[in-house]
Amino acid sequence: MVAAISGGGGGLSSYGDWFKKEYRRPILFCALIAIAPVAYGYDGTYFTSLLETPVFIRQFGDTDANGRSSISSSDQSLWVSIIQVGEVFGSLAAGPIGDWSGRKGGIACAITLLAIGVILQMLVVGSGALITVGRVIAGGGIGIISNAAPLYLSEIPPMEIRGACVSSWQLMLAIGQVIGACVGLGSHNLSNTASWRIPIGINLVWVVLLVGVLFIVPESPRWLLYKGKPEKAERALFKIHGGSDYKEILVQEQLAILNKSREEEAEASSSVSRWSDLWRNPVERRKFIATVGILVSQQISGVQFIFSYTTTFFTLVGLQDTFIITIIVDCIEVLGVLASFFVVNRFGRRPLLLYTGIFMFFTLLVVGALGAVAGQGDRFEPYLADHPSFGKAVAAMICLYVFAFNVAWGPLAWVVAAEMSTGRNRQKHLSIGTAMFWISAFVVTFTLPYLFQPSEAGLGPMIGFIYAVGGAASVAFVYFVIPETHGRTLEEINFMMEARIPTRQWKNYDLATVVAKDEKKGSRFAGTTEHVEGSGAGGAAGGEERPRQRRFLSHFQPKEVAAAAESP
Repeated sequence: MVAAISGGGGGLSSYGDWFKKEYRRPILFCALIAIAPVAYGYDGTYFTSLLETPVFIRQFGDTDANGRSSISSSDQSLWVSIIQVGEVFGSLAAGPIGDWSGRKGGIACAITLLAIGVILQMLVVGSGALITVGRVIAGGGIGIISNAAPLYLSEIPPMEIRGACVSSWQLMLAIGQVIGACVGLGSHNLSNTASWRIPIGINLVWVVLLVGVLFIVPESPRWLLYKGKPEKAERALFKIHGGSDYKEILVQEQLAILNKSREEEAEASSSVSRWSDLWRNPVERRKFIATVGILVSQQISGVQFIFSYTTTFFTLVGLQDTFIITIIVDCIEVLGVLASFFVVNRFGRRPLLLYTGIFMFFTLLVVGALGAVAGQGDRFEPYLADHPSFGKAVAAMICLYVFAFNVAWGPLAWVVAAEMSTGRNRQKHLSIGTAMFWISAFVVTFTLPYLFQPSEAGLGPMIGFIYAVGGAASVAFVYFVIPETHGRTLEEINFMMEARIPTRQWKNYDLATVVAKDEKKGSRFAGTTEHVEGSGAGGAAGGEERPRQRRFLSHFQPKEVAAAAESP
């Protein structure tokens, strides 16, 4: 059953529980919406393959006096990174679009933009301008998807499977990358425009699939309630829980929790969602910093270097069969995400982010050190000729980095962002968070060719040093800012934010016991102001008045609290 308080448990007792009747429909709806991130993942690898496709290079590149065609570093940088400009604007627009039209409305707008952008890119042979404009428009669609889809994936499933459902974002993204790499491998040697039009046109497949999905999935009940549509919210909940033997109880219990949570939040602050609250209100500011910070942290460790330039970079370090190696790297991404499903419930969000972040930091240091040994400029090519295993060593470190990233940072950054952005400003938090995510991705993607190409800065693998610094900053951010949210409902997370529980106390914070004690004292000392003294990880902040906490806790009354209240 959906409970207001997990009592510190959370998760599934065994993997067979995934097939319980009450989870089947939520998993189905989430699986259908998870088609959306395939479009994001596909774009990264199919377009980097175009940069190594002979017909595309000849038709869109520059030809020198010897008749050899090439795509300049500036055009590479522009075409690969410009989609992120669109994604930034799409993410910012997703806030008002989602507030007005809901999660499904946002996805409908996104696939419209994606379709227009894809068609523009295929229209005219040799038009770099249309490639640029089309990628900006398509990026707007992907930016909206990156906001609407994670919100939907976090709001539909029960708490026990929420982490895995949101993590499916990264899994489907990685699958999209594998598809893009395979399409690039299969089409790059074609002798006509099909070599680049087919990879671009396949984006329309995701558009058609998502149009069908929107006719099947329900709207988010949370959004419907916040928009004052309780009847539609109830119908959506019945559609979500229709496979359960206890659907009537589940629907009424969840409706009561959502309604009471909204009322208590309005009583504690305001029922109106305002952009200014994201910084002026200390609770909303904490959510804002956590949401934006975790998504930016995912990018500053340089994953876009692998995501957008794998084939080009492996060619630079002297590897052969770079298209095959790119597919192998993308398959490792999928394996990493699959592994995350088995370890997240055991270790939680925060420890995995910390430990894998430290591991990624060291792999980037090794890549940088290998580059330092090889040197740069005129020294680099002779070193590659004398040390054929150099490229393999760099590739091995990148494979280890990719696996660690996808075990934790890939899926969990989106999980944590969706969980931290709770409450009435939920859409706004994630809108700014995804916009900053895309800005970070743009900065990394735009600067990369200038950093690693021999004709520019010529750093080559030494860029590992740069992103190792970003990786260290990401680990520090998680340690000081991101709490452990595993096993908590979204309403519970929102309460703990309102109660201002310190970051490192979340894991062992016994909310059910606190609620029970609060209710006992409330009935014993009616009309008085309660002071709760700090008592280690399970207590509240020392010496702080809690009348607002008692109000907020009043709806956490089902079974766990009642049982705790009866205990001595």
